[in-house]
Order: sequence, then C-alpha cells, then structure tokens
Amino acid sequence: KKTMSNIEDEKTLKEIETGVSPVFLETSCFNKEWVLQLNQQEQINYFICLICKQVARNPVEMDCAQHQELNESLIVGANCLKQFLNDNPDSCPVQHHNGCLYSPNRAAQLFIGDLRVMCPRQFRQNSQTSTQGQQPGEEGNEKITCDFKGKMKELNDHLDNSCPLKLLDCWYKPFGCVHACPKQKLQQHLISKLKFHFDLIVKFVDSLKQTIQLHQVNYFLELLKNKHKQLQIK
Repeated sequence: KKTMSNIEDEKTLKEIETGVSPVFLETSCFNKEWVLQLNQQEQINYFICLICKQVARNPVEMDCAQHQELNESLIVGANCLKQFLNDNPDSCPVQHHNGCLYSPNRAAQLFIGDLRVMCPRQFRQNSQTSTQGQQPGEEGNEKITCDFKGKMKELNDHLDNSCPLKLLDCWYKPFGCVHACPKQKLQQHLISKLKFHFDLIVKFVDSLKQTIQLHQVNYFLELLKNKHKQLQIK
C-alpha cells in the first residue's frame, strides 16, 4: 500500500518531469506557494489537503472515529482522495485502517472560492524567471504580463477568456507548425515565419497530390481488373 509520503514523492517527481506544478492541473489541489502570494498562512491552515499538503481543491471532509482528538481539520482534495483510495481501497489517509466516511465540505469550498489569487500563469512566469534568469524570447524580448488578482472562483473565466498569457496555436497548426504563443505575439510569429509556413503548405500540397495520384492509380488498376474479368466471361 502507498503511504501519504509515497504519493507526495510521486507527485513531486511528476511535476519535475512535466514542468507542471499543481496550480496548473485542473484536478490537482492548489499550489500553496501560489495561494500564499495574496493570503496569509493562517487563512489556509484548515484547508490543507492531508495527502498532498497543498490547498484542497474540491475539499472533502473525512469523518474518522480514530482521529477525533486531532486538533486539525481532516480535509483532503477530491482528486487526491480518489487516487489514494484507488491504490488503498477502504483505507485512511492518516493511518492504515478502514471505516472512514467522506463528504464534500461546502463551507470550505465557499471559503477557498473567495480567496484572492494572482494569475497562475503569471506566477509560473515569475517562478521561471527567478530560477532560470531572464531569457530572451525566440521572437522578441517584450515581456507580456497578466495583472489579474481576483477570487479563486473567478479564475477559470479569466484563464479561458481574458488572460493575456493564454497560449494560442499557430494558424498553420493543421499543416505542421507546433508553435504556440500569447495572442499579442501571434502576428509577429506569422510574419517572421512566413517562409516556414509557405514551405509547410507546399509540403502538404505535394503530399496531397501524391495521395490523389495513388488513388487514381488504384482506381485505374481496379478498372482494368474489372475489364479483364468481363473479357474472360465473354
């Protein structure tokens, strides 16, 4: 069976491998360091997930008779709990025993939803800048920032509709360009990579021609085959 520390180690390893922290995963709990940018530690003490030690997303309260004396809220994030129970059926995240009951904690959900947070993309950009140093962009050095500071429950709307750091795919993605960049830099990319995109289209058209020619050859072969059968019948 996996312990809480095992799960934390696996999550940390996954973050290192993918370069993604919990704040950016739609089902993971919220990165505590990110939340603390605009909040005090005492505001979130009772909303820390028992499993991953981050701020619980979709908090679930654990009712466990063995731990009634603990001076802390038994809160876990819904996805962390799901993963834990998949690996440890009918077990407790605190100690190995069964009989725990779980229920969504609406009060905690409302409180967490009202926490003020900065844009997680801006937080990631700041973190990368501080650890890697300022690095010039591939297509210009102008720095795009997001000044969003709002409630957690407003975050999805911001990320989907108004965040200037949201990455957009290149218009020529169907032809093979894998570039993605903020909206403000898309036009610059399209202009600077004009020849590259033209070559992609030429390559695509050539491939299409070959496919059409192959279909034509197969069609004529099938036609000749049918004619040959008709002659044999006669």
